[in-house]
Parts: sequence; structure tokens; C-alpha cells
Amino acid sequence: MTEPTRPQGLPAAPRTDRRPTTIGVLSPSAGGYFFGEVLSGIVSAVRGSGAGRVVLLQTVDAARSIHVAPVGDTTLPLAWSQVDALVSIAWAAGDEYLARARAAGLPVVMASNQMPGVDGAAVVVDNAAGVRATVDHLVEHGHTAIGFVGHVGQSDVAERYAAYQDTMRAHGLEPLPLVESVNQVASGGAGAAPAVAAAPVRWTAAVAGTDLVAMGLIGGLRDLGVRVPEDLAVVGFDDTEVGWYADPPLTTVRQDFALVGSMAAELALAEAGGQDVPHERTAVPATFVRRESCGCPPSRAAVPAAGRPEAEALARDLWAVVGPADAPVPASTVDDDALAVLPFDDVDHARLDETISGAVRRLLASSPPPETIEGFAQTSAQLVAQAAARLPGTSGGRRTLEYTVARLTALLAREQAQHHRERVQGLAGALGGQLDVGLRLLGRPLGDDPANLHWLDIVGARTGCLGLWADDSRTTLRIAGVQDVDGHGLASLIGTTMPVEEFPPREVLDLAEATSDTVAFVVPVRGASGDHGVLCVVAPHDPEYGPARTTYDNCAALLGAALREQHLLEGLQKSEVRYSLAARAAADGLWEWDALTGSVYVSDRARELLDVEGPVERASTIPSVHPDDREQLREALATAVQAPDLPVEVEVRLVRRDGSTRWAVVRALGSCDESGRVRGLVGSLSDIEHRKSLEDKLRRAALFDHVTGLPNRRLFLDRLSHALEQRHRRASARFAVFFLDLDGFKVVNDSLGHLMGDELLQVVGERLRSDLRSVDTAARFGGDEFAVLLTDPVPEDLLVVARRIQQRISAPVRLGDQEVTVTASIGIATSATPYSDAEDVLRDADIAMYRAKESERGTACIFDPYMHERALARLQTRSALAQALERHEFVVHYQPVVDLAHPRVTEFEALVRWAHPERGLLPPSEFLPHLEGNHAVVALGHQVLDQVCAQVAVWRDRHGEDVTVAVNLSHREFWSADLTDTVRQALARHGLPGSALVLETTESVILPDPEAAGAVIAELRQAGVRVRLDDFGTGHSSVHLLRHFPVDALKIDGSFIAALGTDEQATALVSALLALGRAMGTQVQAEWVETPEQAALLRDLGCTTAQGWLFARPLPPEEADTLIGTELAPRLAASVPASDAPGPLTSRQLVADTKTKRSDQ
Repeated sequence: MTEPTRPQGLPAAPRTDRRPTTIGVLSPSAGGYFFGEVLSGIVSAVRGSGAGRVVLLQTVDAARSIHVAPVGDTTLPLAWSQVDALVSIAWAAGDEYLARARAAGLPVVMASNQMPGVDGAAVVVDNAAGVRATVDHLVEHGHTAIGFVGHVGQSDVAERYAAYQDTMRAHGLEPLPLVESVNQVASGGAGAAPAVAAAPVRWTAAVAGTDLVAMGLIGGLRDLGVRVPEDLAVVGFDDTEVGWYADPPLTTVRQDFALVGSMAAELALAEAGGQDVPHERTAVPATFVRRESCGCPPSRAAVPAAGRPEAEALARDLWAVVGPADAPVPASTVDDDALAVLPFDDVDHARLDETISGAVRRLLASSPPPETIEGFAQTSAQLVAQAAARLPGTSGGRRTLEYTVARLTALLAREQAQHHRERVQGLAGALGGQLDVGLRLLGRPLGDDPANLHWLDIVGARTGCLGLWADDSRTTLRIAGVQDVDGHGLASLIGTTMPVEEFPPREVLDLAEATSDTVAFVVPVRGASGDHGVLCVVAPHDPEYGPARTTYDNCAALLGAALREQHLLEGLQKSEVRYSLAARAAADGLWEWDALTGSVYVSDRARELLDVEGPVERASTIPSVHPDDREQLREALATAVQAPDLPVEVEVRLVRRDGSTRWAVVRALGSCDESGRVRGLVGSLSDIEHRKSLEDKLRRAALFDHVTGLPNRRLFLDRLSHALEQRHRRASARFAVFFLDLDGFKVVNDSLGHLMGDELLQVVGERLRSDLRSVDTAARFGGDEFAVLLTDPVPEDLLVVARRIQQRISAPVRLGDQEVTVTASIGIATSATPYSDAEDVLRDADIAMYRAKESERGTACIFDPYMHERALARLQTRSALAQALERHEFVVHYQPVVDLAHPRVTEFEALVRWAHPERGLLPPSEFLPHLEGNHAVVALGHQVLDQVCAQVAVWRDRHGEDVTVAVNLSHREFWSADLTDTVRQALARHGLPGSALVLETTESVILPDPEAAGAVIAELRQAGVRVRLDDFGTGHSSVHLLRHFPVDALKIDGSFIAALGTDEQATALVSALLALGRAMGTQVQAEWVETPEQAALLRDLGCTTAQGWLFARPLPPEEADTLIGTELAPRLAASVPASDAPGPLTSRQLVADTKTKRSDQ
């Protein structure tokens, strides 16, 4: 540590940019005894350099107590780009913040504090010397039980406590345990008083860390009955003004805070100017000041040395006034010869008074401690009295000196009173200005933006700017307002943004003149009102009247409150606008009832909904409510009054003047005063007529079929469940359920369109409704499925009723220009079976309906348990088939198609088999019926098509022959949207041309929509695939189909071939079909050829190709492979393997049984 002397001569190095050096001062406050004095020293030193300016950066929130924040919590790099060095006063900033500033290239000087780990110079008071003098003095008084009270969280107080411990030990005394205060002000000392009074070792003296702690401790001890200094001597540290006139006057250690500030500023200026400043600790001397709180009586105090130079200067000035005009100034202030000739009558008394008053005013200007004033007065009086005592009593000189003493005493008292009066007036003016600022900011008219800063003229600030945060990142400030009384053009800054490091703007800083005591005060507009931004005010530094929370700090706090108020008002206005627009958009009416006056406010929209005119009274609104809803409304409003925090709403019907009703919802919420008493109700009135109507429609849609108007499945099940409950309660209660499926509806729907289909459903629904009793229920489940619930039917009449319903349904229906007919297959389940669940009843009726369809479409069947078993078996089979598809258990066999003239094999028909893992190879009759109406048949078709293409590719590659295979298409396959794409992909996947594939379908498949079917066939032929019409001759439109469909070949139905040669009509028909094919240029193929006679007759009739057991049975791929390219000789049909002919079946039956089922409808 350097010696406690003031560094001399640290001029700033010359700057190349000629810009004044800017010193940033980090301080919790700009006023008060401590911070104000340190800042005064900084401003004085910077002003004295002639090339610098000061920016005070307040580091605690506006209006926040600086005494409860041990370390400033600022993290913002405020003005870092604008300042050249930082001076941190006491606990203004933490070590992390200062280290960041140092890392950013800013010199850092610490004033009245030193933080470990911060690379910077520090200027502190010589705490150790001051405490040593204190403890030495107390020990001289005979004290041994000396304790320490203070907040050691700050380095200064911690040093003082350490010095106390060292000095006690140096005297051979054991330091007493520390009594720590919570802060460094009076409240901390008062809070520590009980611990001091109750200490295990009775204290006789206390050293306080600060004067304010000492004053609080004295007050707290007095409340506990402990007298100072009689019971406990107390010594403070700082020599604050509050201790000068305390009772008793506080003994303390005086620090020169202004010197600390000026020395710190000089170091900062030097380092900013490029000089090499040692980063070490510099100590400023501290002086022990003895007063009465230590136990020293006033009589022991000698004339204080302080004030003597001012007194001697006054004596010299007095000589110039009262001495002879030609008499030289005496070499000594007290010169007997000179005084003897003083002419009393010639003295200029007015000048004498002005000389004395001027000296007193100069003395009081710096607010000196009482010792200085006392020393000045006593020394001045002694000097004059000593001179007067040596003169004769009658001499003019003695009379002059006696008058001078009297005037000195009177004028000193007058000037002291005047000085105190000016201080009080100055402080009152500052407080009044702050009050006016508060009134201006918080009482401003609506719309007056507090950010414009025009209110700063109240406190005499001519220049300033306000930066508000541009976003939530707190890194950018937007200039929201300026104060520019002198017209420096600062208004152009409004709206500009800048990083926090560049605030205050350079244009504002340039107005802080380096040659005056003007300071740029930068205060955060942050606190209980929120974090808004930063305020900068350029104004003179006034340490005399600056309270601990300065004028500008108070302005920032009030500004924050005004900004929050403005934000809340703007939010409220926006909210009101939004609510108003929302209420208008929602078409809601608003109302309010005042419980005190009974008055009711009703908006125009509410009047419209209530259908009332003129003033609305509370009672007058009730008649507008439907009588059945009034009690419910009264109860809801009573609830809102009793539980004001609970919003209530009730739906009521409003009766309009024309007698019509309209649904509305009334909402209400209780409004309370500060005591919690309900002062009224507020609420809204909303029209819900449309919603209620929609709910009714939705309710009906949920229970009724929208096409027929009949109950739907949900409502039917509800009524059926009720019938079951009645059956359980009363054994005589009976019911029956008819499950209807329309036969032929799909053909009508597909051919005539859905609109015609819906019209047909409506006719069927109306026929059902009109044919039933009122206690019965007819329902539509969807599609072409209907159900009927009969209540208490006669069991013997069930089939009669079913037949009557079927007859009604099968009556012709005119749809546009078409007359159509549908029938109904009916399944019946009755209460004779013990059911417990309505779904079980429907399930069994459905099973019976399918049994009726299997027997004969358009019939009825009553359920029996055997049907359920069959249904389960069918379900199991379908499940097994689904697994078979997943496992690819289906295989393809191939039956040759031969040329009757030259039976060389190059074409086959693909026939599917199920390679069942347990039952072996199963023919299509075992599984295809279970795929009817199921999309699985399409998946099976895809697998067959892929297997065929793969096999053909192998054969073509192996034999070099243009092998082709015919594949049958089911109804679902033909009409599937992706048929052509599936065929193209299969061919491409295996590298085959379209000519390698022949697709077969039947006229029953294409008849429902010939135009669409023609488009499908055209797409297939465009892909190169040939299309063959199978089972030709069995339909009603064969010739028409042959003329209008672009098929490549016809296959005569096997039933005609079977009768060939034995039935003249069949023979004639085959001959006619062959002739028709030749006439149309279309190839004709025969199937089910079983005998050589049939083959010969076909050849004679002109048939060119045929297939059947006469040539070969369906073969697995490896056996069919051996036939490719060979000529087949006819064989006997009797040579059928047992695996393919499990009984005395004819060959044509077996052949027919192997074909892929073409229609799944």
C-alpha cells in the first residue's frame, strides 16, 4: 500500500482526437453526504484538468434504498462506448461487472472500496489509522471491554473491523465478538442495539463502522435504558453532519471524501490519457475527532486548531479596515504599538461589518464541521481580545477592538442562521420541484406522453434524453423523448435506436461542458413500475442540496410510474376497443345493475334482444323472460350476488312483443367494493337462437337418418334396449326385429346415380313407415340396410308381416324416366331367444338375413342357433383367408388353351388354388364365396396377377416362345380405380409386353355401366393387353356388347359346349355364336371341351381354339412348363387324378369349379 499522501501531477496525456476525456462514475446515488462529496471531488478534479467531463451512471433502481443494497446489481454495459474510464464508488458495482469493463478495455478506478480480483487502482481512506486512534483514545479513558458494530460486507468496514481487532490485541486486550448490522445506516445500528445490550461480556465502549450505524445504535440503546456515554461510550466513523449536533455530539473519524473522489478522478484521467498508472491501493488520511459521545467532557476540549487560518486571515482583513490609512500592516496580528493608535471614531463600520460577514460566509460555504466554526470564532475572539487587553481602557483602539469582537459574535450568529435558512430553502425548493414533477407526470392529461421530457424544466434541467428499451433483450434503446430548451437540435434523435453501450448519445454528452461543474446524470427508469429504459439529464452537480436520493433519481422513479400508467391506460383502451369490437362482432348485449341505487344500464344491443323501448328498470326485464324460465333466472342472479367471484350463466327464452320467443344466454358476475361487499352485477346477453336451432338439428341428425327421416341405428338400438328391459320385467312382453337388405339397390345406385338412389331410399322409407303401427319402429342403418322393431307381435304372423313388407317394397318405383324394382331380403330375430344386449339381437337378425339371401333373394328367414354357428365359421374362414393373403398361400395352376387345328401349347388360363397348411390344396369353391363383397378379392387378384407375370417371364426366357396367360377379373377388380396402373406395374416389374397377358371378364360385370366399362377396356388395350369376354351367350345384351365393346375374343359359356351334339338348340346357338364372331372379326374360344366328338364338331363349326379336360387339367407351373411348345393329343376325360376329382363329378363341373369367381356381388 502506498503512503497516505495525495498523488501530485497526473496530467492526462494529449489526445489525438481532441475529444474531451469522459469519466464514467458508477454510483448508487448522486447525492448525500458520502456519495455527493465523492462526486464533488471527481467533478472538481475533472473540471480542473480542463479536458474532461463526467457521466454519472446510477447503478441501483430509481427510488430504491441505497442502504439495503450491499452491491449494485447493474449488469448493463451502459455508456461503455462513450466513456474513457470508469470510477466505481463504494459498492456501486460488483467485481464481475468491473472485470467485464476492464476486459472491454476500460480503465477502472475504485473509490472508497477495493475489490479483490479487479485489475485497477483503488483510492480508499486510511481506515486502519483512524480505528487505531479511536481504540487508543478509548483505552486512555480506561475502557477494556470495547466492541465493534458494523456491516462488514463492504471492504471499508471490513478493514475497520480488522484494524479494531489488531489494535485491541496490540493493547493486550481480547477483541469482543462482532455484532453485525444488517446495513450501514441508522436502522442497522438500531437493530444491533439489543445484541450489544445483552452481550455476555458487558461492553463499556463501542466502535461503529459508520456514523449512521453509531447514531442508530445510540438511539436503540437509549430505548433500552442504556445511556451514552455514561453507560457506554460510542465512536463513529465518517464525521457526517448528523453527528455534529447529536446529543451527545458524536466522537468520530473524519474522512475527506472529496479528496478520495478527486484522487480517483486524477488516476482515471491519467490512465485514460495513456499514462502508466500503478494498479495499487492509495490511502487518504483519516483524522480522529474527539467530541462528547466517547466520554470526553466539553471542558477538556482545547481551542480547536481547525478554523485558525481563516481567523488569522480575518484579523489581517480587519487591520486593513480599522488601521490608520498610512500605517503599515503589522508584522504580527497583535501589535501593541499599532493598536494603540486605532481611531475608533474614524472606523468605517459598514465596511467592518462586510469584512466580518464575508469571512463568515466563505467559511460556511463548504458546510464545515462544528469544530471548524468553533475554532474560527474562538481564535478570532482571542486574537482581538488579547490585543484589546494590552491597551488602556479609554483608548480609541481598545474601544474599536471591543466593538469588533461584539460585531464578530453577532455577525457569526446571523450568518450561521442565514446559511441554515438558505439550506432549508434550497432543500424545500428541491422537494417542491420534485412534488411539481410528480404532479405534472402523474396528473397529466390523457394523451400527454411523459416521454417528451418537457416536465424537466420544473427542476431547471435544460438538456436531457430518454431511451426506452426497443425489445425484451434489453440490449437496444430507442430515443423516445428529449429536453432541448436551448435548441441544440436534439429532436432529430427521437426515434433513433442505439446499443446500450452508446447511450447517452454523443450529441447529448457534448453538452456536458468540461470547463464547468455540469454532469450527465444517467439514471435507470427501473423499479417497482418495471424496467422501462434509461434517463439522461445534463445539469450542474449540486452537492449542497442533493439529498440521498437526488432530484433526477426521483424524476426517474416518477417517470417510471407515469410510463407504467400510460402503458396500463393504453392497454385498457386497447382492451376496451377489443372488447367493444368483440361484443359487436359477437352481437352481445351488455348490462349492469347498481345495488346501491337499483339503476340498470342496458346497451342498445341488449334493448334490441329484450325488445324493450325507453328506460329499463331491473324489474321490467323479468316480464321479457318466458314464465317457465323466470325462476331459473332469479336463482342464477341470486347466486351471482352471494358468490361474486363465481361467474354464472343461464339460458332463457325471451318473449318478444309480437309473442314470438327467442333463446338467449344471460351471464352475470358480482362486482365488489374494497370491503368485499357486493356493489352490483355486470353481465351480458347473447342471442343463441341459431345455436339452439343448430343443436336441435344436430340432436335430430344424431338420432335420425338424413335421407329417409327414419330413426338411425343409435335411436333404434335405444328403443330395442328399452324393449329388452320390458321383456326382462314382464315375460309376456314380446318383440321382433326385422333386418332388411335391398336386393338390386346397388345396380340402381351405380347406373342411375346417387341422387336417384337416395330418392329410391326415401320411397322405401316412406313405405315402411306407412305400413307399420305407431308402436313399431322403422330405421335405416345406412346404405341399403333397414330395420324394423315390432312391439308385442303375434309370433305366428311374423312371416306374414315380412311378406307384406316385401310386397310393399317390391312395388315399382318411377325414378325420372326409369321404372325400377327392388326386393328385400329379411332376417328375423325374436324375443323367444333370451337376449341381454340389443347388439346381439341385431347380429342374429343380420345372420338370418344373409341366410335368406343365400337361399333366395327377396325371401325372409327366422334366426336359429345353427345360423350363428355358420356365421362364426364364415368369420373364421374370412380371418384365415386374410392370414393366407398375408402369407401368400395362394398358388396358380395353368390350363392349356389349344388351337383345334394345330394343338401346340403357347397359351394358358390361370386358375387359383389355396395351398392350405392343414387341409392341402383347396379349389376356389372352398374360399371364393367367402371373399364375395370383400375387398380382399382385389388383393387376391393382385397376387395372382403378379405370380402369373413372374411365371410368364420365366417361361418366355426359358423356351423362347411368346407364351401368354389369361387371367380372370372379378367384379371388384374390374371396377377398381387402379386396375390399369396395377396391370402396367406388374408387366413392367417383370419386363413383359402387354401382349403376354389376356384379361377375362363377363358381360354381367360390364353391363351396369357400359360406357365406363368401355373406357376401362380401352385403357387396357392401350397398354397392349388383350381383353376376352367370358361366359358369352348367357346375358341379355350379347350382340349389343359385341358391337360396342372393343374386346379381342369371346369365350362361349361351357354350359352350351356341354350340350353340344346332344341338344339341337344348344348346337344351333353355338353355331350362331361362331358365325357372329366371324362376322364381327372376333376370335371365338370354347371351354369345357371334354370329348373328341365335341372337339370335332367345334372344329367343323369353325371354332379355332378350345380348352378343357379333353386336352389337359389345370397344372402346377412346373408341369405346365413341360407342355410349352408341344402338341397336345386329346385324352380321355376319365383320367382325372383323385386330388382334382374327389368324387363322381363330371369333368365340366371340375373345370367350372376351378375358375376364379368373376362376380363378388
